[in-house]
Amino acid sequence: MIASSINAVIRDRIRDLRERAGLGRDELAERAREYGAPESFTANVVGFLERGRRGLTLEELLALAGALEVTPLELLGDQAAVLIGEGRAEAPVCPSCGGEAGQLEAVVRADVAALGELGTLEQTLTMTAIRVAAEIDTLRGGDEAKELPRLTRELRSAVEQILSGRRTVPDPDDEDDLDDLGTPD
Repeated sequence: MIASSINAVIRDRIRDLRERAGLGRDELAERAREYGAPESFTANVVGFLERGRRGLTLEELLALAGALEVTPLELLGDQAAVLIGEGRAEAPVCPSCGGEAGQLEAVVRADVAALGELGTLEQTLTMTAIRVAAEIDTLRGGDEAKELPRLTRELRSAVEQILSGRRTVPDPDDEDDLDDLGTPD
């Protein structure tokens, strides 16, 4: 069953990454709340997750990834393939790129800076986008080039999520071009 194997991987990854970072469960929970986890996300919840006694929401996955300073896909380990769709059509490689190392990361960082103030979820997603861009920049060819389609999909997904959070619904008050909606005829 996919869900149980994902939960097992996440359980082990959370504990391992938390211990490597030298964080207690309460510290991790607090940091996760700073990255957008709900207020009900406590040290007890972290304990339940680490023991495999509770599932994880997408919001919590993103918050934990930010709190642990990893990408959500890094948190998922080998089970990330379930989410990124290994076996789907490969994304085409951009023929105009291939520039010097660090070029894509620099472009992503500049684009992130242009976004201005970021919400906590956007911070996690932009951190993911920057890390993936940096990883793409390090690819040299040969067997490493096989990772490019997967990394491209991961970067595209992070950027799409950032942008979808930025789309706003127009305020109806702003649609009064003639400034006469509040005035009866």
